[in-house]
Amino acid sequence: MDQSTGELIERLSRLESQQAKLQRSNKHMRIMTGAMLLVCGALFTMAQTSTAVQDTVEAQQFLLRDSTGKLRGAMGVLPDGAVGLNLSDPNGRTRITVDLASSGTPGVDLYDQDGKVRATMALGDAGQPGLGLYGPNGHLRTSLDVPGGKTAGLAFYKDDGQPAWGVP
Repeated sequence: MDQSTGELIERLSRLESQQAKLQRSNKHMRIMTGAMLLVCGALFTMAQTSTAVQDTVEAQQFLLRDSTGKLRGAMGVLPDGAVGLNLSDPNGRTRITVDLASSGTPGVDLYDQDGKVRATMALGDAGQPGLGLYGPNGHLRTSLDVPGGKTAGLAFYKDDGQPAWGVP
């Protein structure tokens, strides 16, 4: 009888040990299941987020920077309603501007490597086109314009900006 009681105690001890192991294993399983549900929920939520390209981006100004962070271009609306696009070279000097005045008249300006305007093309308020070419000193050297309902004009200017020749 002593032996059967000893065996019974040994067996109960073994069962208690196995039960403790199962409880620890069950606890780890619950933690892992909870973590997996959390990860799956996060992935499901991320999958619901749209990765499509937006149709519209809105701002009053957009800045374009190169890989070093240097400003290379800007597009924006001024307080008076004018809209402009400005592109700069790697040295930060403006090389081209495209603008639309608040009155609605468009223009394009080209600048040389020193930042001086060298060519201008624009339309006047009534839609009359004009073109101006400038020397390195900033003086107008050649102009071509077509005033509304009149004969086109062509003019050449001296290096100092004084008229040299023109028709009509």
